[in-house]
Amino acid sequence: MESDEPATPQKGHQYERADGSIEVVFAVADGRVLTFREYPDVESFTRDVEAATYAGENRAVSELPGVEAFRDLDL
Repeated sequence: MESDEPATPQKGHQYERADGSIEVVFAVADGRVLTFREYPDVESFTRDVEAATYAGENRAVSELPGVEAFRDLDL
């Protein structure tokens, strides 16, 4: 862990992986961490969720603006 990296995740923290994908903390509550994760390709996503059960659309998330709305923000 880098010295300037926070000890605990907080809303808005962004992590960048070597494959170019990112993960952003959306919420931290009750010891759980909710993130938005970007996968480098569909196959990686499919492998990662193959044991999960599809639960339908989360409208609160699907109505958020696209990633382009956040690209130029200071981190």
